[in-house]
Amino acid sequence: RVTIIFGEISRGTPLLSVRKQPEQRWTLRRLYETGTLTEAELQLIAEIFRQRKNFLVVGGTGSGKTAFLQALLELSPPDERHVIIEDTQELQPPNAASVTLLTRQDPARSVPEVGLEDLLKRALRLRPDRLVVGEIRGPEATALLLALSTGHAGSFGSLHAGSAAEALLRLEMLVQMGAPQWSLHSVRKLMAMTVGFILV
Repeated sequence: RVTIIFGEISRGTPLLSVRKQPEQRWTLRRLYETGTLTEAELQLIAEIFRQRKNFLVVGGTGSGKTAFLQALLELSPPDERHVIIEDTQELQPPNAASVTLLTRQDPARSVPEVGLEDLLKRALRLRPDRLVVGEIRGPEATALLLALSTGHAGSFGSLHAGSAAEALLRLEMLVQMGAPQWSLHSVRKLMAMTVGFILV
């Protein structure tokens, strides 16, 4: 992933950031072998995935959320259809049945922008077995929770947060951005119905 910031907005000095994907993808087994996961955690996570529970993967910037999501995708059977939704493609579809949808931003305004919320609505028409959102960061959280409430079991995504409690508060705020007319009680009830686990 390449980010370029020109000198007009970076005090005269152009900035370049390159984030390279590892050649060898992470797997849950490899995370266990490197000591990142215990055997009990490995078994629990595999069981959450197998039982098709909805969950969020949370952590700070650079904590390995994307690598962990990719490791989870590797658990997928070959005929299970994932619709992966991202701003920038980082996750690789785990099989030929799965697809990726990417947002579109055009500063020149020559073509319409397509956001995560738009893609979530379109994804439902693709008959997914699971929805996977690379990073939840805005009002698309509302569309995601509504989609999960319609029966897309086993879906998951990532969210920037330092703890499970912080993740719940952040998710609550993001949902309210997308549905400011909803009461806090309604938001919390929807979250409780749709998010089964938070993996930090």
